Amino acid sequence: MALELTITDKATQAFNHLADERGATYVRVWAGQACGCGRIGYRMALEDAPAPEDLLIPAGVVQLVVAPESAPLLDGGVIDYVDEPMQSGFTIHNPNNQTSCGCGGHH
Repeated sequence: MALELTITDKATQAFNHLADERGATYVRVWAGQACGCGRIGYRMALEDAPAPEDLLIPAGVVQLVVAPESAPLLDGGVIDYVDEPMQSGFTIHNPNNQTSCGCGGHH
């Protein structure tokens, strides 16, 4: 499966910094339902090595590792890095996977 995932310049710089600071080579990106109402949640973590079936996406000097079951939920998404006084870190936005949630817990 081909996976279209946009990585902004700020995110690429942050991945390069992660490689310098933590020796990161691979970063796993997961996507799945965040709760029973169908909202998609995303997580990222350092990874030692990809599995043979994983997809690899270059992000600066780091490779993003995506399992086949997460790929459809990430396809068409954008990974960015936000550095603001109240929040800093990677963000993932995917306009193709907007799911409304009636449980009132996600805003």
